[in-house]
Amino acid sequence: MGAATRNISSAKDFQRVLNTPRPVFILFVSEHCPACASAAPLFERVAWRHPWIVSMVLDCAHTPRHPDVTGTPTLLIYEHGARVELHKGFGPVEQQQQYVDSLFSRFDRSKAARPPASPDALQPRPPSIASLDVPDYRLPPADDRAGSSAGQPASDNPR
Repeated sequence: MGAATRNISSAKDFQRVLNTPRPVFILFVSEHCPACASAAPLFERVAWRHPWIVSMVLDCAHTPRHPDVTGTPTLLIYEHGARVELHKGFGPVEQQQQYVDSLFSRFDRSKAARPPASPDALQPRPPSIASLDVPDYRLPPADDRAGSSAGQPASDNPR
């Protein structure tokens, strides 16, 4: 999925975006913010590698003011509709890639280790004692019509 760049026009739209069981990452940026010029593309590149996380970039000029956003870039992280983290900026340029990667990796449950299977699930089945070889059994002789036994007429299926 990657990061979507979109406009949120109301608080109702904002709540609709948060209404998901998946984590939601929202990066607030501004056109005139020098740090946003590098933060937004970095965020989008990392978001493409984590499609299970709902990610979007919101331009503050086209989005109603959010009380937690006092500067840009600001990343808000939500789980089950509640804000769980707020990040103002991504730190020094040389550490930004690692910082953003670690944030996404912590919240991406699609990459989490799966629980081990129950011990019973891995047990092999015992070999079957059934056999097609039955001592002293002989197939009854068949006449020249398929599905018939000697001495019994074949019946046709009316369907």
